[in-house]
Amino acid sequence: MGRAPCCDKASVKRGPWSPEEDEQLRSYVQRNGIGGNWIALPQKAGLNRCGKSCRLRWLNYLRPDIKHGGYTEQEDRIIWSLYSSIGSRWSIIASKLPGRTDNDVKNYWNTKLKKKAMAA
Repeated sequence: MGRAPCCDKASVKRGPWSPEEDEQLRSYVQRNGIGGNWIALPQKAGLNRCGKSCRLRWLNYLRPDIKHGGYTEQEDRIIWSLYSSIGSRWSIIASKLPGRTDNDVKNYWNTKLKKKAMAA
């Protein structure tokens, strides 16, 4: 027997988030905070998404302290150095890069830096 599903998947929207949904989530969190209950948040915010999807969207894309855009050479060096010493422990690596999420660092490694590492 497995874990209970986070939501009724048949009744929630899946796929890419629209700018309107992003704004709905952002404004709800700014007004009310997170409160720790991601399961109840979508209904309260008027979103047709599951709580897990809202949580991941907030943590990985919408938080105000997240850096968007290109990486600096210094960030590249930090990623290279830590990857060579501890491997793909993305959350530890991201903790050394303020404003970067573990998912963002992992994706950056897999799409950009890994190719350079294999060519070297």
